[in-house]
Amino acid sequence: MSLNCRYMCLYPKHDYALIFGNWTTAENGSVPECDVFEIECKDAAKNETKEVFYKFLHPKIYRPPQHPLPPTLSTPTEPDTPTPPKPDVHIIILDSVSQSQFIRSLQKTRHVLREYYDAIPFRHLNKVGLNSRPNGYALLFGYGIYPIPKSPMSKGHEPDLTYDQYCKEYKDNDQFIANRFKDDGYATLMSEDWSMGVFNWPGCYGFEKAPTDHYMRPYQLRLEGQRKWRHDGMRHIVQHYSCKESYHYQTQYLQDFINAYPDKPKFSLTWTSYLAHDDINNLYHTDDFFYNFFKDNREKFNNSYVLFMGDHGNRFSFMRYTDVGQTEDRNPFFFLSVPAHLRKNHSFMDTIKENSQQLITHYDIYATLNEIVKPQNPRIPNPHLKGSSFFHPLPQPRTCDKLRIPFEYCQCQLDKTRLPKDNEIAKPAAKLMVERMNENLQNTNDTTDVCASLTLDLEAGIFVDEFAEKANIKVYEVYYKTQPGGGMFSGFLTKSNETGKLEIFSEKFPRMNKYGAQAQCAIESNFAAYCF
Repeated sequence: MSLNCRYMCLYPKHDYALIFGNWTTAENGSVPECDVFEIECKDAAKNETKEVFYKFLHPKIYRPPQHPLPPTLSTPTEPDTPTPPKPDVHIIILDSVSQSQFIRSLQKTRHVLREYYDAIPFRHLNKVGLNSRPNGYALLFGYGIYPIPKSPMSKGHEPDLTYDQYCKEYKDNDQFIANRFKDDGYATLMSEDWSMGVFNWPGCYGFEKAPTDHYMRPYQLRLEGQRKWRHDGMRHIVQHYSCKESYHYQTQYLQDFINAYPDKPKFSLTWTSYLAHDDINNLYHTDDFFYNFFKDNREKFNNSYVLFMGDHGNRFSFMRYTDVGQTEDRNPFFFLSVPAHLRKNHSFMDTIKENSQQLITHYDIYATLNEIVKPQNPRIPNPHLKGSSFFHPLPQPRTCDKLRIPFEYCQCQLDKTRLPKDNEIAKPAAKLMVERMNENLQNTNDTTDVCASLTLDLEAGIFVDEFAEKANIKVYEVYYKTQPGGGMFSGFLTKSNETGKLEIFSEKFPRMNKYGAQAQCAIESNFAAYCF
């Protein structure tokens, strides 16, 4: 069969749009000068109007040709002591994977990390917010984006950014960690497998221009972006019909990047959302894949910091209704491997190992990354740091409030008692929370006219945990169900022993069961989880 094939490059415009290149005839040896291209083939013997019988979307790394520098009048002298090459830094995030879940699901991967990389597990990484966005901002910008109300458990903390600053302004020239590495001469890469990424959902601007040298976003927009950019059948072609998942393409994109720049320091950020976000059991089948990836790249990661981690634990599984599930949600996994030559520095490694036993946050990881990279002329000379580097003894004491971890997400174990079903706090507390939820829905533009008013489902039962009294105030966690929609929620409040007043101090009320199908009319709202 004689084929007529052609390809089209897809370029990033901004986070919600791409640029279509021209269709170009594909010949043997053709190299598309772009990272993402679409290809299609027809039977040359048939009329051009016949259907395309082959179509695919490819992500890859295109490194533009390097032009030699012009000759100089004088040849610089070689330094007596050669400067060691800058270390590579690779961050690989598995969304919604806890420390315990990682150990259960990826035993072979854990083995290769420990045995081949001397990777150190940080067992007490604590999330600082409900979902990916606040944890992503802490990790990659060093910012806290939500306030922590003053309460018996907290002195109160103001956010670093307002809603308009973190959502309705482009983040191109802010203290994004990839900018620091780019300013230091690194080749940079970023990929997410969800088109509504960590800095975009819900309805936030993200980046106006590609934030890294290699940006996989056109691939995601072609699969699931707005209708203007999306090819409706492409997801089935590249995933279902090809027996591949999104993490396969992301990891190959990362592999191509590693191979393309053997002569240059590299920074990469790979954020995989679909793999484990909605199914706590979906991680098991990837163990061999990640084992082989790390095993095969052992030499190429020899001068690398590798951060393999989660943003938070699973938020929607059946386990979330248990104390163990609640702890897992708060405790994402985190492994750190340092360059091979530093593993021989016993003092350095002992400090990191000691710190790995401490309570830490994504703010600390951001601070550590800022110690690795030291650009001479950065766009932001002195980035705002909330955390502390793992390369030095961590400041004490490390309480949740001192580390800006909201009480409702603190993994430190506190004494609590499950109250009897006929307790006097359950109904008024749950009703107060439902009232707050309805206020949120009514006072938010994108939910006001489309979401039903919620009522407390008294038949489902209300469960209340009481914490040890502090400062003449009692603290409660309340679990309840709303209708319509059957949403399962929880929240924290206090009760004054003097006045009996109930006061909510939860940032939001986390939903513990899935809601996507119910909230399609307001899926980009801050309060989509409440909507029916």
